[in-house]
Amino acid sequence: MVQKVLSIVLPILGLSFAIWWVVVTARQPMAAAPVSPPAESQFDRRIAGAGIVEAATRNINVAPPIPGLVTAVFVRENDVVKAGDRLYQIDDREQRARLASAEANIVRAEAAVATVLADITNGQEAVQAAKANLKSAYANVAALEAQLIDAEQIVARHEKLFAAGDLAERVLISSRAARDAAQARVEQARAQVAQAQAHVTQAEAQVRSAEARLQEAKAQVAVLRAQRAELAVTLSRLTVTAPQDGRVLQVNVRVGETLPMNPTTPPVLLGDTDYLQLRVDVDEINAPRIRPNLKAKASLKGDATKVVDLEFVRIDPYILPKRSLTGDNAERVDVRVLQVIYRFKPPAFPVYVGQQMDVFIDTEDAASGSHSLARAQ
Repeated sequence: MVQKVLSIVLPILGLSFAIWWVVVTARQPMAAAPVSPPAESQFDRRIAGAGIVEAATRNINVAPPIPGLVTAVFVRENDVVKAGDRLYQIDDREQRARLASAEANIVRAEAAVATVLADITNGQEAVQAAKANLKSAYANVAALEAQLIDAEQIVARHEKLFAAGDLAERVLISSRAARDAAQARVEQARAQVAQAQAHVTQAEAQVRSAEARLQEAKAQVAVLRAQRAELAVTLSRLTVTAPQDGRVLQVNVRVGETLPMNPTTPPVLLGDTDYLQLRVDVDEINAPRIRPNLKAKASLKGDATKVVDLEFVRIDPYILPKRSLTGDNAERVDVRVLQVIYRFKPPAFPVYVGQQMDVFIDTEDAASGSHSLARAQ
């Protein structure tokens, strides 16, 4: 009898427990209240988007112009810098050594120029001396030729007198000897003129050669100075400076690190934070509704009560793949977005560069304008 009762009661209890378990587990759990209420738009017609806060001049990645070892870092996060202020230093010992070598080469080349200038001066003095000797030789030839003419005239008179029997033969012979001696002196003087002329030509050739060497030496000095200027520019670039006024947003470099030419992480991130810029991603399906100068408001993620009014800046005229992700489970990543740029003055509450904000753009004016255009047509 007991077995019959148990065989009936136990299945009934099991079935009842199964029904109770299904009912209990099927109940929807109560959703937890959000920590802060979600952002709500104040506009009747609106487009929602997510925006990334940037510096007014966009975030500037101050990368090294030349790869090398970092020997000093002069700034920290949140420092305010002026254009030209030092940010960090790349090892410049090799560059300084090359610059010192270039300076020494310039000194040596300038000494060579001075030497050639001295050679030119000496050569010009030699030319003047040779020309003076040549002039003296010409004068000597002229004087000796005059003496030769006198000697020839005397010989001619003596020959007439000797022919007439009025002159002794020894006197004629003596006058002829004097004429021949005068002729020899003239020939010797003419040879001295040719020699003096050769000296002048040689001295002038040496001067021209020295002038050519001077041009070459000056060109060498110019080349070395240009190389020194290039090395000086390269040396100055190894001290990385701020390209403009701004605030240091990030410092991702440490002393002893070797930086490549294009590091994946910016060594120093700089931006002007007197004004902040908001880059809003608008899905391409809403792009036709976007017009310039539409009003917009933005609120902080996690605190929708913190709202700022936005000032329109521009619309970037290129639709690009979506990159800024909000983390929403329903978010699609295979869409393209139109980027609309707004700006705002930093409010009393903290807003940081790189922070995401919820943005609502008022399209009421755009819709009104479209309706008016349609009625006019």
